[in-house]
Formats: sequence, structure tokens, C-alpha cells
Amino acid sequence: HVGKKTRFSKRFEKLKEEVVSDERYEGVMEDLQLYLTKLDGVDMPTKLKDGGFTDREIWRAARRKESYWKKLERNKYFESAQWINSQLFAKIVMDFEQYVERKLIWKGATKDDILDAVNEQVVRPVLELINEEGEYDDILNFTADDVYGMIFFLTGKCHINWVDYDNL
Repeated sequence: HVGKKTRFSKRFEKLKEEVVSDERYEGVMEDLQLYLTKLDGVDMPTKLKDGGFTDREIWRAARRKESYWKKLERNKYFESAQWINSQLFAKIVMDFEQYVERKLIWKGATKDDILDAVNEQVVRPVLELINEEGEYDDILNFTADDVYGMIFFLTGKCHINWVDYDNL
């Protein structure tokens, strides 16, 4: 990076240092704990079915969620990994609420329009952030599948809904 480093790029660098020195962090950051906590609501498959997902799409979502969860677990003892995950969760939730929930789900948009918006307004910006800020990251190596896994993980924890439950 040329010029001043961002908080994200510094955290990706610090993560590498933590892994190399095996600097373990035994706690869970409060910011991350918020997203690890299940809020009231139904499980992920039910939420997706309510949102019009097919059985095949639900199976894929569960597979992506599980794959991401394994990465989260593998790196959970590194403070910088927790910070990076919590920041990405916050961005995903805020972007989903702003561009998908309010503008589409609450207005009765089709599932195809909703999924297109998720890809364009949530997944793509997160991938761009990861690719720019984590340019030299060889620890987390988040992919598009992982970002979708994060979305479905957050769905399972009731931080994201695919239908307007208030108006059912």
C-alpha cells in the first residue's frame, strides 16, 4: 500500500504476526460476540424457505455457512482475525439492511432481484474490501463462497432476514 495504511490493512498484517508468533487470544471480542449470539427467531433453513429459497439453494447455503464456520473456528484465537470478522459482519449486516432489506424485501421484490442485490451490494463490496485491504493475506483467504457463508451464518444467528416477518 502506498501512503497511509488503513485499519483493515494493519489488522491483516498484525494477524500474520500473531499467527507466526502463535500469539493466542483466549477471549472473544465484544464486537464479535454480538454476531456470535443467536437472536430470537427461527433457524436458517426456515428463514430461507420463508424467503422463497429452493431445497437445493438451502443445501448450498448450509454448505457455505458450515465451510465459513470452520474458518472462523480455525482462526478464533487470533485477536486480529476476530476484529476482521466482526468488521466484515458489521458491513454485511449494514449493507444487507440498506440495499436488500429496506429497498427490496420490505417492498415485496422477487427472490431473483433480492439475490442479484445481495451479490452486487453486499458480496461484491466485501470482496473488494478483502482483496484491497488483505492483499497479502494468506491466513484467512476469504472467497466469495466465504462471504456468502458469512451471510448465511448471520441468517442463522437471526441478524439477517430474507422476508419481512413484521408484515406476514
